[in-house]
Amino acid sequence: MDERDLILLESAITAIDEAAAAVASEVERDRLGESSLARLSTVEAELRRSRLALEKIIQEETT
Repeated sequence: MDERDLILLESAITAIDEAAAAVASEVERDRLGESSLARLSTVEAELRRSRLALEKIIQEETT
């Protein structure tokens, strides 16, 4: 994996962080129904899992 690939993965992590922050912000606004909140919680968990997977790939490729 070259440096460009690592930069792309790091950019993906940044995008995931931004998306997770947006989800958390919507949850905090407390304007959504329970089913919407449940779906957003699922999305947030999936984003976190994706972030961890990308971090693992980066760690494996740089060690």
